[in-house]
Amino acid sequence: MDKENLKQKIERFKAKAKIFLAENLKTFIEDINGDYYFCKILKVNDNYFVVKSFAGKRMREMDRIFFVDIIRFEEYEELEEGK
Repeated sequence: MDKENLKQKIERFKAKAKIFLAENLKTFIEDINGDYYFCKILKVNDNYFVVKSFAGKRMREMDRIFFVDIIRFEEYEELEEGK
């Protein structure tokens, strides 16, 4: 990945994080270490954001995630009952 593509990706993640924060959306994130976060975004900074997990191993924990470390970043979709 060239340097410009990484910068664009980080800017896109940052804009997305601000939207998710404003809309209070549940979030799914995977980082470069293979860690998963099922969380809500609490704060967005220039280089990272702060999340609080609502499920998984990190339930109720707060973490700081750097934009450069993100592999997947999407809205968390809950499974509907009976599907």
